[in-house]
Amino acid sequence: TENPYKVGLKTISYQSPRVTFQVPVPKESVELWWPNGYGEPHLYPIFVSATCWSQTDEPQLRAKTVSQQLVKVGFRTVELIEDPEEGQGRTFYFKVNGVPVFIKGAAYLPADILPENYDDAEKVDHILRSAQEANMNLIRVWGGGLYESKTFYDTADKLGLMVWQDMTFTKATYPVIDFFVESIRVETSQNAKFLASHPSLILIVTNNEIELFIVQNKESFGSEHEYKRLENEYKQLFMGTIKPELNVISRNSFDPRPGPMISTPSKGIEENKKDLPLDLQSVNYGDVHFWQEYSDGCDPDIYPRARFVSEYGFPSMPAITSWNLTMSKDDTIVDLIKHRQHSIYGMTPMLQLIERHIPFRASNWEHDINDLVYFSQLTQAMAAKTGTDVFRSQSVNYRTMGAIYWHLNDVWVAPTWSSIDYYGNYKLLYYWSKEFFAPLYVVALMDASNKRINITLIREEYKDYPDARKYVESINLYYWDKLVSRKSFTRDEVLETNSAQQRSVALDEFISPPFTVKNSFLEITLSNTKGEVLASTFFLPTNMKNIEGITDPKITAEISWRYCNEDALSLKRRIAYSLLVRVKSPALYVFIQIVHPKIKRYKLSQNGFIQAEPVKVIHLEYEHPTECMTISNENIKVQTMNQYLLAEAEKKAQSATNTRRRRRRKLDL
Repeated sequence: TENPYKVGLKTISYQSPRVTFQVPVPKESVELWWPNGYGEPHLYPIFVSATCWSQTDEPQLRAKTVSQQLVKVGFRTVELIEDPEEGQGRTFYFKVNGVPVFIKGAAYLPADILPENYDDAEKVDHILRSAQEANMNLIRVWGGGLYESKTFYDTADKLGLMVWQDMTFTKATYPVIDFFVESIRVETSQNAKFLASHPSLILIVTNNEIELFIVQNKESFGSEHEYKRLENEYKQLFMGTIKPELNVISRNSFDPRPGPMISTPSKGIEENKKDLPLDLQSVNYGDVHFWQEYSDGCDPDIYPRARFVSEYGFPSMPAITSWNLTMSKDDTIVDLIKHRQHSIYGMTPMLQLIERHIPFRASNWEHDINDLVYFSQLTQAMAAKTGTDVFRSQSVNYRTMGAIYWHLNDVWVAPTWSSIDYYGNYKLLYYWSKEFFAPLYVVALMDASNKRINITLIREEYKDYPDARKYVESINLYYWDKLVSRKSFTRDEVLETNSAQQRSVALDEFISPPFTVKNSFLEITLSNTKGEVLASTFFLPTNMKNIEGITDPKITAEISWRYCNEDALSLKRRIAYSLLVRVKSPALYVFIQIVHPKIKRYKLSQNGFIQAEPVKVIHLEYEHPTECMTISNENIKVQTMNQYLLAEAEKKAQSATNTRRRRRRKLDL
């Protein structure tokens, strides 16, 4: 501004070391800060300069000192809406600048197992920018990690990524000894002041799962007296010490932020002001953490129709490239996997989920690591998509208004729940996230008990298209051995911005003889009035292992175009390719890997996709520090599930043949 705001003379001393003041900013003079997908995250630099000197009486006048600080701020409002609903508890959703926002995000872990490396600017930028590009609008900083760096929060501000911040207290009971409580008070106060100016911060929570731990283990504490002691100490620390220190973030004078919330999962803020609720995982209040490690994650019926789901997910393996970068010359990959597997459940949930949907022998996983990577990443993505589809479909009437999966990134190379591995390589879950978090999205879920398909059309294009828009919904029916759709059904749709509409249709309306749930599949698309497909999803009406009639797609991938940014000012060379993927018949879950000793990390425009068209263009990008390094077609590895399903069908056919031969021999005898 040409006319800087002057505070005037203020007295500061050791007894009163703080000066506070407010600067009025007219609304019409600023653009609002919006989360990713809803508008631009406008930021404004604020430069503060304080000139200080001693009083003229004793001691003698000394030279002036100048203290300066430059910060970037954004202007926005955030509300947490917890309206009562008769017989249904309370709503739990966020409004930003008065607009309801469905939260789409993931939990963030420290970027490295070594704390001194957690704020690596390049790594933090890669992880957060990846989240933004995957249509996420929120990052949850998990309470079992760290308070993140200034780089992290500045980057979140810049990218329009809202932040849900857990204080770093998790799954334990803490002592309330005076000196320890005081150290926690100071820790809380310092971090609250550090975080307070960031527009990305929308909610702060005093702990992760401690309330749940105390309530769920009530019978294990030995006596009611011991339980009450732990409950009272919990209240003293988190409600009596930590919560008041966090009020600087809420700024009670004009309340731009809700909270703080006491715990996650919780019954929200309104229902959790005094006593510990016994039903923390109630689907009618607050947020829930969903974990059923041994269930079929691809079954939509297992997922809660909760108000807000702040944890859910399934594990998978990182890329072979990342394992190779981690191993020493004395390691074997199997030994390293076992050493890095720290889950109390071991490999079992991952292997069980694979066996439910893929012809894979879990007992042989040590001999098929490449297949294990593909299968685990695929089933992880399938399960996460199923859960997210359930949650997004429940956004009708604001029933469910948040999905934060566990977790975004890794602290090291290991079997984990992440979508981005330690070296920044994307798992299939990441690529699928870009689609199931898309602002214009089609959900198709099986209602198995009623043999119906529940279709939800979701439109969150608040930023680019604020008015209602016309679309054409198409449902195309395919055989597994034909690229041409055999049947099509169309209908016109009008979708308001920031809305979801749902309908249920009988499965036999689309699939009837000679089509069956085993020999066919559906593609559902939304197109504009020009016929351009803007959103699509595939619907498989049966378990993948039951598919019949699938054929070898004769898949090939070849390079068609190359570009390299050789800007002398750039520290790295950015290399881009277009790949032509060709098939002769539908290809199930195409998995593309770039295999080159000099390429540690790369990005594809899509991966793990179903291809029902003859040619598909996939964009590839990677970086090299010094040269415009090239690859050839031999560096592109492509797999599909077709080859595994066909191999399994051949085994079954051979087994049946052998059985018949044995029967004939017995008859001959």
